[in-house]
Parts: sequence; structure tokens; C-alpha cells
Amino acid sequence: MRATWLLALLAGCAYRSGSFAAWGHDFAGQRATLGCLDLAIDRRPDGPIGAVLAYDLANRCDHAIRIDLGAVAVVGRTSAGNVQLVPFDPYRELRPRWLDGRAVGRETIEYRADEPIAARDLCVDAGGLVAAAPYWQCFASAPEEQVR
Repeated sequence: MRATWLLALLAGCAYRSGSFAAWGHDFAGQRATLGCLDLAIDRRPDGPIGAVLAYDLANRCDHAIRIDLGAVAVVGRTSAGNVQLVPFDPYRELRPRWLDGRAVGRETIEYRADEPIAARDLCVDAGGLVAAAPYWQCFASAPEEQVR
């Protein structure tokens, strides 16, 4: 009886495909489904040096999937043209990881250029997360009321 109750409790905590919500938190930002991955990317107020993106990730399948936040291409669109941005990762923590079946994750990453830029817009190739075909999403500058 105790094992049945525990199994029912754990099943209720698993991610539901396409819900874009977990633990009472709706995924913020632009949503997409890439194979087994349900994803939402949200542009946050820029940091002191770079642009900030928040990722909500969920595995809609029963088996683990490989996620690589370091493989995401991010381009800053400026008045002078496009500039490739790289994740700020001083401790080299961004590497491929496994996301268990029906599990969720959240990460916020700052992206920087080799030189300071004023990126009005950002475009993100979300397909890099799961080694899928390119899937570009673009984001305007964060609203003024959100800036620190």
C-alpha cells in the first residue's frame, strides 16, 4: 500500500507534455517544442556587461535527452550589424547534460561579445540545445520597466 501511494505521488510530480509549467511555475517567454524538449526562452534585463536569457526546459518523453546549453548560438543585432555572443561561463560549467524523462530544468545565462555592444535585439538558435535543425527565435530589448 505504501509503495502504491509513493508511486502515485511521484507520478503526479512528473512533467506533463505540452503544459509548459512545473511546480506551480508557468514557463515564461517564447515557447517551442523540439522533439522531446519543451522549451521557453525569456529575455531578461541586460546585465552590466551582456545580455541575459532565461531557459525553462522540460523533457516531454519518458527517456533521458541530451541538452547542451553551451551549443546555443546567440546573435546580437546592433545598429552596426550582427555580432556573435558567447555565454559567460567562467567556471566552464556549460557542457552537455542529460535531462531525465519527464524532468524539468531552469537556467539563466549572460551572453557577451568580445567588445561592448548595445544589442537592441537578440536572436537565439534553440535547435543547438538538442542538436536539432536550426530553430531561430528573436527577442527585442527588455522593457524599460524591467531594467534595474
